Amino acid sequence: IRQDLYVVGAEQDHIVPWQGAWQISRLANGKTRYVLAASGHIAGVISPPSKGRGYWVNEKRAASPEAWLNRAERRDGSWWSDWLEWLRPRSGKQVAPPALGSSAHPPIAPAPGTYVLEK
Repeated sequence: IRQDLYVVGAEQDHIVPWQGAWQISRLANGKTRYVLAASGHIAGVISPPSKGRGYWVNEKRAASPEAWLNRAERRDGSWWSDWLEWLRPRSGKQVAPPALGSSAHPPIAPAPGTYVLEK
């Protein structure tokens, strides 16, 4: 793998232990930014900025996941903001989304829709 990678592991992930997810950072030939999110498999990924969690980053390559973590910097907040900053120089210009629906199929209701209110 020669492309840049942004890889997220979750500290308490019981499905993909973070130490295993970290291994891609030593196997890939491109620039890899590995980020360790606080929490588990789901909450580590679903980590909106308003939730007040944290994450670890370390730009340096390391011989082991433990060595990486020992030199990592813990940051407050969501890794989503870090990912956005990582994406910016690698992304094109943002464009507005297309209008939804058509004359044949008009939108029924604005997002997220009325079904989310049904009980």
